[in-house]
Amino acid sequence: MAGSASLALSAGIPGAADPVIPVCQKWLRLNAKQDALTLRWQKLESFVGREYNWFRLSEAERQLVPEAAEMAAIDQSVDALFNTRQDILSRLPDIKATSLYGVSLKLSVATASVLPDENTEAHALLQSTLNDLSSLMEASGSLQK
Repeated sequence: MAGSASLALSAGIPGAADPVIPVCQKWLRLNAKQDALTLRWQKLESFVGREYNWFRLSEAERQLVPEAAEMAAIDQSVDALFNTRQDILSRLPDIKATSLYGVSLKLSVATASVLPDENTEAHALLQSTLNDLSSLMEASGSLQK
């Protein structure tokens, strides 16, 4: 996923008039933000689990834990990001890519959407296809400014 995101977020790529580019870039930014928030939430959960025995606390007791407010805010943000990403994802098939870069961005979104632990083969195929396209674009000079 990291490789696809770096390709997808590259600046100065030909095809700026491609309507799919800003949509995919927005989805990828939201996805990266959701990933970062999820990682922060996991770290907080590990901390409160260890320090406050979080998993044995009642809801009322959890509200007294200082980190609970941040965890609740992260939960709300992640839910909102997920819904926005799903809305964008549902519209993407109807937006035609008009450049190779746009195609690579759509593949980046598809690759990030299929988690390796949920469908290993499909994720590997998408990642391989994205890597192939990236190599072809580099060889043909399609990634030059």
